[in-house]
Amino acid sequence: MIDLQNKVQNLPSQAGCYIYLNKAGDVIYVGKAKNLKKRVSSYFNRVHNIKTTRLVREIVDLNYFIVTNEKEALLLEENLIKKHHPKYNILLNDDKAYPYIVITKEKDPQYKYVRKFDPKYLKSYGPLPQGTSARKILNLLEQSYPLRRCKGGLGKPCFYFLIGQCSGACFQEVYPKYYQEQIKKIVQFFAGNTQTLHQDLINKMHFAASNLQFEQAQRIKDLIKSFAFVVAANSVELNDTKDRDVLSFALNNDQIVITMLFYRAGKLLNKDQIIDQYYEQDLNEILAFYLAQIYQKNMLPNQLIIPDQLDVSDLPSELKKIATYPIHPIEKKLMQIAISNTEEFMRVANLQGQTLTDQAQATIITLGEILGIQDYLHHIEMFDLSNLGDEFVTGACIVYKNGQPDRHSFRKYNIDIAAQDDLHRLQNLLYRRFQKALFEKRALPNLIIIDGGITHVHFAKEVLQSLNLATIPVIGLVKDDHHKTNALIDLQEQVVPLDRKSPLYHFLSGMQIRVDAYAKSGFRKKQNAQFTTQVLLQVVGLGTKKIQELYKVYPTISEMKACSFEELNKVVKNREATNNLLLFLKNNV
Repeated sequence: MIDLQNKVQNLPSQAGCYIYLNKAGDVIYVGKAKNLKKRVSSYFNRVHNIKTTRLVREIVDLNYFIVTNEKEALLLEENLIKKHHPKYNILLNDDKAYPYIVITKEKDPQYKYVRKFDPKYLKSYGPLPQGTSARKILNLLEQSYPLRRCKGGLGKPCFYFLIGQCSGACFQEVYPKYYQEQIKKIVQFFAGNTQTLHQDLINKMHFAASNLQFEQAQRIKDLIKSFAFVVAANSVELNDTKDRDVLSFALNNDQIVITMLFYRAGKLLNKDQIIDQYYEQDLNEILAFYLAQIYQKNMLPNQLIIPDQLDVSDLPSELKKIATYPIHPIEKKLMQIAISNTEEFMRVANLQGQTLTDQAQATIITLGEILGIQDYLHHIEMFDLSNLGDEFVTGACIVYKNGQPDRHSFRKYNIDIAAQDDLHRLQNLLYRRFQKALFEKRALPNLIIIDGGITHVHFAKEVLQSLNLATIPVIGLVKDDHHKTNALIDLQEQVVPLDRKSPLYHFLSGMQIRVDAYAKSGFRKKQNAQFTTQVLLQVVGLGTKKIQELYKVYPTISEMKACSFEELNKVVKNREATNNLLLFLKNNV
């Protein structure tokens, strides 16, 4: 401790990053400071709560890095956190990428759905809510305001042009004025001026229902719902179309909640919220790094409204230009909305038992102790394959954050059936997952679970080794003869039986059931598509290519059955074949 005290006393009064280490030599906290000596000394000189005392008691050594500017400090801090996964930096490990709908900067522009803001695009709309809403909005835009939807220059009309969802760049010159008018309508759409489109969809829905086309009516109804947030009235009337973000936070004993509201074109478009441990780290440091994470993958607004407690001088230079305190009435009102959201989030989280002492988090700690991992396992990823012979193979990754499933981070992968066997297919799945994570600088897990035994774990480690990720621990979960979770393969590749009455067994078994179901849901969709193709090949005049085009518009046979002759013929483009299809659907399905 004397050596540590000497280090603290002799720290330079310069800007830099510092790391705290425990007796095992593990990095337990990473921070940055304008004045290293002042910041680090504050941890040892002030009165702390119980949890902060625990943090300080764990510190047996420290290292530091001097930097020349704030960008260098932010980048170094982020890289150190991603490298070491310090348990007291849990708050700063979340991936803050949100979906965007963008318009490309090309002669014949097109829509794209992306997971990260990029200034290279002509227009970007977001950050949008996670889940299916963004894709439904994209589908609505493609139907209502068509841009180029094909490769272009095909020499003939593409499939999407025939159903009214492409500009026609596939076979003709499209004048810039057309795109300018479409983009103008899209801008108005995201500004909330959607009355005409809204009424048009309602009319189409009523028309479909009156003609007994109930599935078509339901599809239109779903489209209307998908952009409800655009047409919904805000609780605050904004007299401009500024892009504003509003930051709020709240403290409750050993917890901190942070809320960010995203207003785009005067409309509340999305919000980001997080609850986590608070060890009396410097609030400016926490909030400034949170903002840096947000804007690393999301677009900057015209204005960032921040709480009075946050020192603007601690913000990165690009945020200083747009950051303001709530001074004007509208800014105060928006801040109050953010505060209300923050308080409600904390209240609900506590009611639901989503505090840091709940059963799931206690179970995570138990798992770490069994495996001999000292760091808190805040980010776990589990992998599984599902197949039907060699015909359909789907890989699945489920993600748990702080002991809870993070469904927005779940991913399915189409696996190359040319791979020799399930072990090589598993390698294909893992390589694609982590190669992309490294490329996009996503947060990496601090535990990987493979649904399989020792051999599966070996093959998984080979992939991680090839990507220089061998430091990420890998374990396996094995099942018994009745296909029930039975034991885990630990870090020493020893079989550890699980007590079926223990919370840990129920937690791991739940993960195994979830990843298995998620993987199977992937190949069922492929199976349904092939089944539809096989059934419809019986219709005279329909070939595989035309059936695939039908399937794009009407994913199930029941949806096709609900269509009119005109709707089907728009895709089939052969009246005799369409008539044969209708008769087949009526008599055989």
